[in-house]
Amino acid sequence: DVGCGIGGPMRNITRFTNWDVTGVTLNHYQVERCNEMCREEGLQTQCRAVQMDFHKLKLADGSLDGAFAVEATCHSPDRKDVFREVYRCLKPGAYFAFYEWCLTDKFNHSDTEHMFIKKMIEEGNGLPEMAHTSVIDQADKDSGFEL
Repeated sequence: DVGCGIGGPMRNITRFTNWDVTGVTLNHYQVERCNEMCREEGLQTQCRAVQMDFHKLKLADGSLDGAFAVEATCHSPDRKDVFREVYRCLKPGAYFAFYEWCLTDKFNHSDTEHMFIKKMIEEGNGLPEMAHTSVIDQADKDSGFEL
């Protein structure tokens, strides 16, 4: 789980799939809280969080069976760095599934309501400027992924 926070999605995925999942987050408190919640839910042998920068994963090349991110990569000022790192760490043919806040073709920079909603999403989620889906797709492709 790339950018796991306190691990809500990670624990749900573990329960649903019975996979072994390790999450990474930069925040020490989030690591402690996530691991505490894993213990409380009896999942400590299957999921855990470690403190790590998702721009510089301390993992061997080709060491991951798969990766996912839930509203996490949008917090990066340079998603390409994150995507490159994930790509480097994935085994050949493995998948990276993610979703994040982004703008679509329906977004209108001239519409004050659109701009207000965008601002509220960015501020409410502690995001740098949201990017258009095409920018995200290109960053993914530039990092080696096929869409």
